[in-house]
Amino acid sequence: MREYLSVSGETVTESEISRSKFITHLTAVENVDEGLKYLAAIRKKYSDATHNCYAVIGSPESNEFKFGDDGEPSGTAGQPILNALVKNGLYCVCAVVTRYFGGIKLGAGGLVQAYSGAASGAVRASEITRYKYSVVYVAELAYPAYGAVANFLAESGAVVTDVEYSDGVKVTFAVPEENAAATEKKLAELTSGEARYAIKDKKYISYKR
Repeated sequence: MREYLSVSGETVTESEISRSKFITHLTAVENVDEGLKYLAAIRKKYSDATHNCYAVIGSPESNEFKFGDDGEPSGTAGQPILNALVKNGLYCVCAVVTRYFGGIKLGAGGLVQAYSGAASGAVRASEITRYKYSVVYVAELAYPAYGAVANFLAESGAVVTDVEYSDGVKVTFAVPEENAAATEKKLAELTSGEARYAIKDKKYISYKR
């Protein structure tokens, strides 16, 4: 089973330590490159900040990650942020911690605690979602069969992303890859073999934990 945990959407948290203000942005990304683009956007938004430190982790398959201290002493910002994400078992995620210096130096140990705490706090405030490698289908159904199929998809935990009504019903939905064969068999059973469907995509899809 190919799956991982990540956050759902974007979470923004704030904290203050010894008059320094820390703003943490945490978001799901598809890969490290997307995370770096997100970092660039945050740096542009908070261009007047003292530091914009970050960590980004790619997919489990890529084994990619990056982090940066943005002028803080080496090892006191990016690495602690990364450690907080790793500790929570997250992938495909980017955290940017923006600091506005308040005039009181925190020291190396204080910085590690501050950045680690900021990232951990954002994780706690976010919704954690399980992403599973999935098959995305587009199925065309006759109206009489749609009700039974809709009930099956809801009960099986499939993710329905679109429903179009015309001469029939066109449903776009995703199921975990390991459930694909059973889903196709059930579609045929519920529609007496009349359902027409095609695989639209294969990708990671978020499911409730």
